[in-house]
Amino acid sequence: MVMGRVFFSVGNRYLYMTPIIEALEAVIFDMDGVLVDSEPLHFEAYKSLIGSFGGDYDEEFNSRFLGRRDIEIAPTVIEAFSLPHGPEEFVQEKDSIFYELIKTKACALPGVLDALKAANQLGLKTAIASSSKLTTIELIIDTLDIRSFFGHLISGDHVKRGKPEPDIFLLAAEKLMVAPSNCLVIEDTENGVKAAKSAGMNCIAIPCAATLHQNHEGADARLSSMVELDLSRFIR
Repeated sequence: MVMGRVFFSVGNRYLYMTPIIEALEAVIFDMDGVLVDSEPLHFEAYKSLIGSFGGDYDEEFNSRFLGRRDIEIAPTVIEAFSLPHGPEEFVQEKDSIFYELIKTKACALPGVLDALKAANQLGLKTAIASSSKLTTIELIIDTLDIRSFFGHLISGDHVKRGKPEPDIFLLAAEKLMVAPSNCLVIEDTENGVKAAKSAGMNCIAIPCAATLHQNHEGADARLSSMVELDLSRFIR
């Protein structure tokens, strides 16, 4: 059963009132901007690499790509800045910079550890479904020391079509052996919300600083932080 959309704002904070989800069995987390504040690090890596060839990669240009796979973004960026790379070479160089930033700057967002512990205590299955490459997912969850909380790691490498197509969430549900309607997705991007809802799943949007400007009205609810997420509300 998919919960109805009920959310409201108080000042700049977004709160929610949601009914119980029938037969909730699994929580699927996006990673970048949900578990870790990595969007600024992705931006820094893009800006550094493009800047080394004289290009000025700004936040406005970057905002159109949030939630999408690097390999899908690369051709547009290469053409826009006349870079001497093929798409795969560009992604490799960008990732090399990004990985060093992760090792020194990555930290879990507020409320993440409590939410993961709560999911475990409630007996819910968990997975990550991220547009990032599997090597990136593994680096981040190991850096944050949260790998043990997830039953499956689904990356953009595992599907032909990235978000906003539903493929990655449908694959996560298949791996978890849970019907899509019994899954709750936690997302921060408009593309991610669209993907989750297209998959027939419940979705809560928790935008990060980089995605606050996006349209999350397709979500069933919107929160300002993972601290506000109370998974016990969805258990009958």
